[in-house]
Amino acid sequence: MGLLSAPWMRRPNGCSGLCDTRSNLERDDDDEGVLPVSMFDPLNQPYGATPVDEDDRQYLLDVHRDIATMAELNDAESSNIADARFWIRDEAFEVAELLSLGVQCDVHRRMFDRVWDWAGRIRTRELSIGVEPYRIREDWPGALGDASYWVEHRTYSPAEVVLRLHHRTVQIHPFQNGNGRHARMLAEELALGLGLEEDCFSWGGHLGVPLEQQRAAYLDSLRRLDKNPGDVEPLLQFALDPQADDSWP
Repeated sequence: MGLLSAPWMRRPNGCSGLCDTRSNLERDDDDEGVLPVSMFDPLNQPYGATPVDEDDRQYLLDVHRDIATMAELNDAESSNIADARFWIRDEAFEVAELLSLGVQCDVHRRMFDRVWDWAGRIRTRELSIGVEPYRIREDWPGALGDASYWVEHRTYSPAEVVLRLHHRTVQIHPFQNGNGRHARMLAEELALGLGLEEDCFSWGGHLGVPLEQQRAAYLDSLRRLDKNPGDVEPLLQFALDPQADDSWP
């Protein structure tokens, strides 16, 4: 049996439905339990009264065309993303499946398909971040293939495998929007598949600093990896809970 299909690389059976994997970045003071009302995306500006960009509005589904602010957009996206979490846990994908282009796109579609018409579609537009659109279908499968190799050969620790792929996905920016939240959800699922504990990633929650400082630390760690592929320690220090056991089962 290969590493990519080993039993310990499947979702834990003890997690029926949605498990609470949120960090302090996502918790509301009046939130009482299991269902996450939002999913923090460090690449986005803080949600609030900021108007929805008019260029983006054209891609909203008709039912949401009256959305005016980012706060309203966040509300619309939240239930979609929460349902995607239920779905991905119920599917119990093996690691090899999580590292396939089809599942990666399907997860994005499930996260945003009730709000945006670009859900699950590889982008064709130039953005201020990410590779040129024509490179996505070559670079992204290459990154997923690299991750498969790292898993098979245990090139890095499990968390480093996950975070290196997370960085490459965000760097490529395969979708028009929602890339940070998508890459983070897939990182958490892949971590479970590699045998890590469910709360191994705090995504800066353990730093004890305001969200703006967490966002700055996250972006700085990604930029350092952009410049030097060996400089992964800042991202590990940001994302991985210091108490987590980052060893192969």
